Amino acid sequence: MRKKLLIIILLVFIIGFISPPAGASSLMGREVEHYINEYQLRTLNHAWNTGSVSGWDAFRENETFYLACLKVIALARSGYPRNSTEFRALVEWIKSRQDKDGSFPAIITDDYPEPDSEWFYWELSRSAGTGLAILALLGAGESPDSREIEKAAQFLLKNESGNHWGSTVYLFWEQTGLNAVNESPSIVATAYAIAALSRLGHNVSEEWRWLEERLTPERLVSPYLDNTFTGFIFPMPYRDIRPPYESIVLPLLFLREENMRPPKGTLDFIASLLERTQYLGNATLRLSFRGITNYTVEERVYTVNGWEVEKTWNGTGRMAEINVSLGTPDRGSTFLILSGKALLENESGFFRGGVRLYPELPEGYQPFIGTGYAERTVFQFRDGENYAVIEDPHLDGSWNHEVYSTAIALIWLHMAGRDEGTKEALEFLELASPRESMTFDGDAYALIALSLYGGKWESNRPGPVENEPSAQSGVSWRLPAIFGIGLLIGALIGAKAGRK
Repeated sequence: MRKKLLIIILLVFIIGFISPPAGASSLMGREVEHYINEYQLRTLNHAWNTGSVSGWDAFRENETFYLACLKVIALARSGYPRNSTEFRALVEWIKSRQDKDGSFPAIITDDYPEPDSEWFYWELSRSAGTGLAILALLGAGESPDSREIEKAAQFLLKNESGNHWGSTVYLFWEQTGLNAVNESPSIVATAYAIAALSRLGHNVSEEWRWLEERLTPERLVSPYLDNTFTGFIFPMPYRDIRPPYESIVLPLLFLREENMRPPKGTLDFIASLLERTQYLGNATLRLSFRGITNYTVEERVYTVNGWEVEKTWNGTGRMAEINVSLGTPDRGSTFLILSGKALLENESGFFRGGVRLYPELPEGYQPFIGTGYAERTVFQFRDGENYAVIEDPHLDGSWNHEVYSTAIALIWLHMAGRDEGTKEALEFLELASPRESMTFDGDAYALIALSLYGGKWESNRPGPVENEPSAQSGVSWRLPAIFGIGLLIGALIGAKAGRK
């Protein structure tokens, strides 16, 4: 009996030691490796292009450089072999882009704090690109004392202005091209610079204080929610109208590793907004007409016999709420609104609380985005006829039914320590096809998100060169387990010998 008890104790010890700790990510114990490997290949092979909703030919050089750095970071922190030929080619290409003054190409920061700035202006910052390059090179295993990193750090130190770094603001118009307007303080450039310099051991306490004071909901999100062009979707996958909270999410991840975190109020605000805009749970179909009208709503489902009416609602009025149970995505319910008056300007749609899930996009964006996306998000009106067709929101756990927005939301929720809805969002990423990436950088951000929740982001965090573990130290944690297994085998052999 004592021998059996000893064996049980040893087994519990070994299993408890090897298993992940309580509270580990929902990805632990699942086939996380498969999904990460898939996104690694998608990230590695994804090229910048004008065919996505993000590509603008005027910024090909800037975006190509940004994407290369993002790839290196996402691949390295997800455990991709840093000595592979394709990875080293990316790193060497980044190093080849360094200018004589130590800077790297400018990247878009999307943080000019002016009304409609995300629509009319573009912000480019060499400081942001240089900080991003330093973080990418360090993640790739380059020495902090390398010539490229030292020169880049000196550029950042020389170009600091009043505890912050800036961007050049451009006005872009197809008829006139790109024209510089002014220089502006940049929270995104400052975040990249602080993260890079802090990682190199520089004291950035004053610079962090400047940035922390500006990491407010008003600066990161609020102006963009009410804007004519951007109030319709959250997050926003479109490169020309991304708000600061999206552009700054990557350097904030690195700043967190340097014990610099955004104010709790900001994290809670953004997390709360994301939780309310996720395609998850139940939704209410609200009807809103400009005037009193008779209406009929039919829920139709396509079957082998064609379209069949599942349910019908009738009423009269200007406003109505219909509680609809949505939870069968494969059936693809469609709601047909028939009205006694024209529906071209009605505000009907699906809502969760006060947040519209399926808003109407501006007409000018439909050809820009492409019919594939528009068909999933826009009321399909027919001119001269009083009816509208609304597809159900497909509550698949995503944001906007695409990879980029879902990944950005997951990263913010991770930083805020919130886990509501993350399981469903991660499952969406795991099952999403390359067609659902939409943006040229969506796969890379999805790889970062999966690495965060799967533990690889932390386990592949590069340490100071002098403190990096040797090849042998990576397996040192197994020694107690091996010792325990040896004891167990010995106990079993002893028990067997005792019975003879």
